[in-house]
Amino acid sequence: MQLSMRSGSSEIQRIARERIRILFQRAEDVYPADPCLAERYVHLARRIAMRHRIRIPRELKRRFCRSCDAFMVPGYSSRVRVHRHKVIITCLRCKRQQRYPLVRRG
Repeated sequence: MQLSMRSGSSEIQRIARERIRILFQRAEDVYPADPCLAERYVHLARRIAMRHRIRIPRELKRRFCRSCDAFMVPGYSSRVRVHRHKVIITCLRCKRQQRYPLVRRG
């Protein structure tokens, strides 16, 4: 059974989101044994998101480097610092930095 893009687009997007989450979970599980395979899973998840024009959830978006597709694990493949009300995550593979505002709760 093949779903057409128009009639079942919400169903296709739901499946794509589920697959993206599964790929990130597998990347997390396999990273200690095979970091290259974890990067492949991240690359596949990004391609699925681009093909179906859906956003990767915020909590998953911060787990990979946008420039080199590296799966970022704090302490192993990334460095996390807090500086002037910003969280700075540095990819240790390509040295790209991502900055996120540090928001105070409460």
